Amino acid sequence: MRWFYKLPLRFRSLFRKGRVEQELTDELRFHLEKLIEENIARGMTPEEARYAALRELGGLEQIKEECRDARGVNYIESFVQDVRYGLRQLRRSPGFTIVAVLTLALGIGANTAIFSVVNAIFLRPLPFPQAARIYLVRRVGNWFGGGSISFPIYLAWQEEQRFFEHLALVQWMNDSTLTGNGEPERVPSAGASTELFSLLGVQPALGRDFNPEEGRPGGTNVVILSDSLWRTRFGADRDILGGTITLNDAPYTVIGVLPRGFELPIPGVRNAELWFPVQVPLTSNDPSNGGLLCLGLLKANWTPAEAEAALTPPLAELRREFPKMFAPDERAHVQPLRSFLADWAGPAPLLLFGAVTLVLLIACANVASLTLVRSTSRQREIAIRTSIGAGRGRITRQLLTESVLLALLGGGLGVLACHASFDVILSLIPADLPHVGAIKFDRQVLIFALLLSFITGIVFGIVPAVSASRGDLNAGLKEASVQIGLSGHGRLRNALVVSEVSISLVLLIGAALALESFVKLMRVPPGFDPHNLLTFKVTLPGKKYDTPAKRAAFFGQAVTDISTLPGIDRAALVSVPPLEGGPDILFSIEGAGVPQSSENLGAEFRFVGSGYFQTLRIPLLRGRPFSASDNTETEPVVIINQTMAKMYWPDQNPLGQRIWVGKPMGPAETEPAPREIVGIVSDIREMSLAEPAVPTMYIPYPQHPQADEAYFVIRSRLNPLALFPDVRSTVQRLGPGLPLAEVRTMEQILAGSLTDWRFHAILLGAFGALALFIAAIGIYGVISYSVAQRTHEIGIRMALGAGARDILTMVVREGAILAVIGIAVGLFAAFGLTRLMTSLLYGVRATDPLTFVAVSLLLTGVALLASYIPARRATKVDPMVALRYE
Repeated sequence: MRWFYKLPLRFRSLFRKGRVEQELTDELRFHLEKLIEENIARGMTPEEARYAALRELGGLEQIKEECRDARGVNYIESFVQDVRYGLRQLRRSPGFTIVAVLTLALGIGANTAIFSVVNAIFLRPLPFPQAARIYLVRRVGNWFGGGSISFPIYLAWQEEQRFFEHLALVQWMNDSTLTGNGEPERVPSAGASTELFSLLGVQPALGRDFNPEEGRPGGTNVVILSDSLWRTRFGADRDILGGTITLNDAPYTVIGVLPRGFELPIPGVRNAELWFPVQVPLTSNDPSNGGLLCLGLLKANWTPAEAEAALTPPLAELRREFPKMFAPDERAHVQPLRSFLADWAGPAPLLLFGAVTLVLLIACANVASLTLVRSTSRQREIAIRTSIGAGRGRITRQLLTESVLLALLGGGLGVLACHASFDVILSLIPADLPHVGAIKFDRQVLIFALLLSFITGIVFGIVPAVSASRGDLNAGLKEASVQIGLSGHGRLRNALVVSEVSISLVLLIGAALALESFVKLMRVPPGFDPHNLLTFKVTLPGKKYDTPAKRAAFFGQAVTDISTLPGIDRAALVSVPPLEGGPDILFSIEGAGVPQSSENLGAEFRFVGSGYFQTLRIPLLRGRPFSASDNTETEPVVIINQTMAKMYWPDQNPLGQRIWVGKPMGPAETEPAPREIVGIVSDIREMSLAEPAVPTMYIPYPQHPQADEAYFVIRSRLNPLALFPDVRSTVQRLGPGLPLAEVRTMEQILAGSLTDWRFHAILLGAFGALALFIAAIGIYGVISYSVAQRTHEIGIRMALGAGARDILTMVVREGAILAVIGIAVGLFAAFGLTRLMTSLLYGVRATDPLTFVAVSLLLTGVALLASYIPARRATKVDPMVALRYE
């Protein structure tokens, strides 16, 4: 504890240094005078007494130094001196400082930007009190895939709830239509079982949570608002609690308002502003998933493996009850919610973070190379400091302090640049990328930037600092070490440039592969004509349109009236537009005699109106399209795409075949009427441009009696957005107050389906360009310094008859050799590393030889150009001046 008692003295030494020094001087003077008095008393003369006292005490300045060391603050004072001296040195070399700071700003700023994304996706903890014990509870090995479950599964798992403090459901829902108190609007909505907010440890900021009665079928219509909706739509009016609002043409009582900033970071419900109670039945015979996601708060004394073992047997019991809806190998899986979100995001953000880290390594190598050049020019200064007593550790510390100062300046500039361009970065990020909270420039990002700057300063500064501190004292004092080609510094700088070139090659190849994938995707034909197509969504309120006939009449009349508007060619309905994904469903073939293993067949399905294929210009290959006569009163029919025909009827004609859409759910269920295949259409990309066509079936919209919403697809002869006001007027004339949501052109949908690919391509392209630029500066710097150091040699060569071409070739050859070595190392590294980005590629192999060769040639050309500029300067050296050059 001695250090504790010395703290007051240390603080006084730091902050009241003058007074402490004066006290030390006075104390030493007192001791000296006492010794002098004692010596005089022994019979010495005053002069002899003073000399004897000084000999006995020793050197006064040495004693003062020992006292200062005993205080333990010398290292702090030395550090302050190093910082001041370092700043003066950087100010004396503005060219070096500017280039180094800008180079580091590029690397640190880019890393800071990507870290803000990675932090939100993978690192930031869930904003709930017991986040570490929140798990996603789902089944794996099922035919449907995905993490959603059904009510029978949830009810069966509730019987095993001893493993969980809470077991709750989240339900994906369509947007709700909010009317009254302003213009009608579509509001993102989600469902929550009565235990969800308790599981999350979140209570409404105003009002109350759902009660058990509201979470049962037949419960009253209640809703909880998000804080943002409460403030923007209702003006933060507290009187809204207990009041009634109109949602989907039905009255709902507002019982609560969630805390500000609440967000459940699950794609599909993250932006929900209305929360409805999931009405869980006491029993259920419907094993369909229904968009239900199960969360559990695991008890502290149970492990996920124990919970999985207990929740798997109920799935086997359900398979006996619903043999055609459950796979034999289904089992329960309990996964941390944080891990689930990271898996959903995929490896792409981490790969981008790895790429931007390589950019920073290139920047470090470049600045280390510049620092070596600078340390060579400071050999005399370092030698003088060494000769007067500075140790290697002291010299190394001083040089490292300057490096860290450079890095902090570069980091500060990079952070400012990142902050200024943050909105641009956010605009590139796919909207469906799962993340916890907002992707923002917060304290964690700033701390990361500070630590990264400090570490960067150490990384690029340690080698030059140690190298400079080992310099030859005699040679330094004589300024004799000038031949970089013969020095250790020269070999080290060449190695740094080789590393820059090799890392740049890896990044450029990755960027080229991503850009090539993006270009190929843009050229993929979607299977339909996307030009001059407009889409929007209309949802009918259930109270006014409470029968299938009313809904069918509205949609039919709306399509007819829109088709007659000037400038519009056709209009049709579809349940999900192309490239937007959609639901899949099981089906079976009537009398097909299919093997037992193939009983559970699956395909995507869409409800479409008559004229849909003609509106999108999807070719009809065989059979007939849907007509207005295909409705609930006629025989059920279906049209399939070419992929489905080839997959399930490879050797026969599917036309006239009959299939059951939707598997029978159990022996007590009445099997649905089979549908006759009446047509085969060409394949289109339903999921995304990057995914090949999948088996898809199309069912007439009038044969979907529960349909209360639809997307309109309209083909026009003009700019479709210019015709939208007329279209909106037509729809709202038929249904006053109906909002038209998700108004987009098909080309916007097409562009939106490429958002992920555009994000990867742009960022990797930017990183590759940065790497190329920094590497070119590095090569230019090495060759320029080499030319400057070899001026005397060049003069001798020219005096002996060497021509300008000979000098040019000699200098360019030096840069070319470094580039070739770097490219060779980079090719070897790229061959292994690019395999990690397979998930980011489309239509191109990770080891595509053409890309490897093209990028290598590009980098070679840039390296030669960077070498050519100083080489041209070398050819203009005057031999007489060069021969006198020191």
